[in-house]
Amino acid sequence: MNLIESTKKNLDVKQIESLRDSVGWHRHRGPEKWKEILEKSSFVYSVWDGNLMVGMGRILEDGIMCMLYDIVVHKDYQGKGIGKMIMNSLISQVNDKGYTSIGVFASPENKEFLIPFYKKFGFKLSGTGMEIKR
Repeated sequence: MNLIESTKKNLDVKQIESLRDSVGWHRHRGPEKWKEILEKSSFVYSVWDGNLMVGMGRILEDGIMCMLYDIVVHKDYQGKGIGKMIMNSLISQVNDKGYTSIGVFASPENKEFLIPFYKKFGFKLSGTGMEIKR
């Protein structure tokens, strides 16, 4: 396995959807929306094995707080340290910016795995998370 890291924002939407499909995430955005999401993200990090995207994550910032989004590792590549690579890269981008909050979501269906994983990076549970899905 020869992993390549990238911070390019112009990712192939088909690669993103394939990566998300591998872990059972829904396709709810579409190609045009993904292009806009990537463009508006302050930082995008992806990991590749040759021509296959095997992991990604992105950051949204407003100058006071930031959120880490779409952190995903291809199901066939999980347990190989790629999630740690993604988290370390994302956190290193925002760690010294003095934000009052750095947030990340743990989906209900994966919370048993994700909560302990995120805690390794210093995240703590917050009972205030809610969202409107569209």
